[in-house]
Amino acid sequence: MTPADGRRVRAYAAEGAVWARLAALLPGADDADEVRGCWEIGEQEAGLEVLVGRLLEQELAVGDTARAELAVMAEQWGVWDRLGTGIVACLPGPAGPARLRVHEDGAEPPVPARSVLEDPAPGGLVLVPWVSCAGCGLVLARAHVYEEWEELSYLAEAYVVHAPGASRPPRVFARSEADDAAWSALAALREGCGCG
Repeated sequence: MTPADGRRVRAYAAEGAVWARLAALLPGADDADEVRGCWEIGEQEAGLEVLVGRLLEQELAVGDTARAELAVMAEQWGVWDRLGTGIVACLPGPAGPARLRVHEDGAEPPVPARSVLEDPAPGGLVLVPWVSCAGCGLVLARAHVYEEWEELSYLAEAYVVHAPGASRPPRVFARSEADDAAWSALAALREGCGCG
């Protein structure tokens, strides 16, 4: 096994642990088993649709950490565009005000990458605010290219963790360099935030 293959195996196992934790948000054993079963047979997209649908139908509270993980999971499996609105609409957790806030697409305007990155990729790269810390303002953004038809690219080119006012250098996690770039960016947001 190559080092890259080993990294993929570890990342998939870590993602599986998050999946099991997210499935456990559902109180009904049958619902949770259905979501876990989707992971086991490789139907992650369907499992995410079931999970988000049941969270909304049953009006279950979702804490800010779980919501951020759910957003990254949806992005990872290519269903953020379909499920993002539902993920944002889930009831907040009981622990008080959320520290991490997941932004629905269009809720915040895209930011030109050149305003945050010193050397942005060519092609009109823009940063779409995605997850932010309510306390310190640290932002995890999805970096998209504007396509010829004036729409953002379907998939993010990279994930960028940056602070308002450039109080610290941004960190870039390119999709082309790692299958788990979105997860690494979320970890960097959590580690870089001094709010808890």
